[in-house]
Amino acid sequence: MERLKELERLRQGRLRELIEGKETFVLYVRSEKDFSKVREIFDVDVVFPELAKTFGKKAPFLWCDIDEVKELSELKVYFAPVVLFFKEGKLVNRLEGIRSWAEYNRALEELLC
Repeated sequence: MERLKELERLRQGRLRELIEGKETFVLYVRSEKDFSKVREIFDVDVVFPELAKTFGKKAPFLWCDIDEVKELSELKVYFAPVVLFFKEGKLVNRLEGIRSWAEYNRALEELLC
């Protein structure tokens, strides 16, 4: 989680604002409660900030804890880790668990081009 401190943490209510504002953004959903049980959370904690460094000038990269943002259930997000890709307020892609760098790149290129 230390690496994520450079990125904006999404708070309750902000997700709805971004969706209603038809924003394009990338959201990493993690779980502090499950961090010690789900090794992939550690892996995505490392990868996500690197993605933000590469693509962050084109769209905001945000993160949240699954237990703190209740609106996630409306998007059928019930476990972490997952990276959600929103274009103009619509969820257009999701990558669950840890994925290859190429898969993240492809999803981001589709989102931002």
